[in-house]
Amino acid sequence: MGSLEGRTVIVTGATGNIGALIARTLLERDAAVIAPSRSRERLDDLRAYLGDQVGQDKLSQLRTVIGDVGDDSSAAALGRRIGDQVGGAANGARGVDAMVASLGDFVAAPSLLGASTAELQRALDGYLLAHHRLARTFLPAIAESGGTYLFLQGPLAFDIYPGLGTDLISIATAAQHMLFRALARETEGNSATVAELVTHAMIRDRTAQPGSPIPADAVGPFAVDLLFGSHANLHGQSIHLTSADQTPRASPNL
Repeated sequence: MGSLEGRTVIVTGATGNIGALIARTLLERDAAVIAPSRSRERLDDLRAYLGDQVGQDKLSQLRTVIGDVGDDSSAAALGRRIGDQVGGAANGARGVDAMVASLGDFVAAPSLLGASTAELQRALDGYLLAHHRLARTFLPAIAESGGTYLFLQGPLAFDIYPGLGTDLISIATAAQHMLFRALARETEGNSATVAELVTHAMIRDRTAQPGSPIPADAVGPFAVDLLFGSHANLHGQSIHLTSADQTPRASPNL
């Protein structure tokens, strides 16, 4: 894939692990990246990391925005702030070519019966409700631009891993997966591509951990290829990145 100069992508979760790797690849390929976060400290850390990785010239294409999608009014405010970043558009994503949706707060619980309702609610807030607010705010305008709205997902949505304390995350991300499927069906036939990337990489501190089937450097290029590659219809598909040679497993959900 050649240069993405002139393309603009919103990457939520860019201050984390997978999101940062995707933002890095986008900058390397000359795209403009808009990275929202509720934490100025985490945005400063992201800027330092990306500056080390891509150099200061390409870092000039990174735009950071303070905001969150903790409730409807916050999501609307974030949309307005991002609109200011892309030329004052009233709709926050107008003029944006693609969006990477990566949200969620890790909530550990030793058992489901021992978990409180508040803990389950927190997991659902981070992985389901926040994604719904994000999609309500940005997906209609992504459709206007004919772009791709890419959900990021992990394998916890598809299986239970006993002993890891991740059952609440499995429940919440499984609900997020169904949200993706419902949104893909609802937007079928319009100009947006709504897809889901399920990465099986084991990433911590933006580095692949021992035993990871996928190196960290493979994640960003694979995701960016989904955003801008010349693929047959990806709408409504979950694409599983499972191996080091970037061979996906795609299963249509519509």
